[in-house]
Amino acid sequence: MLMNRIAKCAIGFAFLAAPAIAMAQTPSAPSPITVPDELKHMAFLAGSCWQGPFPDGKSIDSHCYKWFQRGRYLRERHEVIGSNPPYGGETTFYWDHDAKAVRYIYWANNGGYATGSSIIENGAVKYPDERYIGPDGEFLVRAEMKQIDDNSYTMRADMKGKDGKWVEFVNATYTRKPLNW
Repeated sequence: MLMNRIAKCAIGFAFLAAPAIAMAQTPSAPSPITVPDELKHMAFLAGSCWQGPFPDGKSIDSHCYKWFQRGRYLRERHEVIGSNPPYGGETTFYWDHDAKAVRYIYWANNGGYATGSSIIENGAVKYPDERYIGPDGEFLVRAEMKQIDDNSYTMRADMKGKDGKWVEFVNATYTRKPLNW
């Protein structure tokens, strides 16, 4: 008789708990993406990879972008295809409320990192003040990205040498590719 009561309680509990367990296991709809106005100039990049040739003709510069944290941040994965040793990294772009600027931080797989900001000027996204610190020391970088159409943009980047002169190290057209991450 006691076993009968325990069995009935267990069955009753199972019927009561089943909907709650099912709800907990059912995936919820993804949260809507709400991109801050200050990052909308970069929205065309999200959801795709972009590739352009390096000046050496042997390597391809690849950048893949997607929103995270419901659109508050833009994440970029970077890889230089064909480099030896392999090189790449990851960037997070965000709106810095205190600085009133789009800021970013980049972490490279060689232990280096960079910080900087982006601004809109004459229809281009400019990165005027990147500071990169890596195994070979500290470098200042400035770059400009300009969207050509829905499937391409140009990128030019210069590095300030130890002699104080700016030297171009990227000048390429990047084309849209499927997101592979």
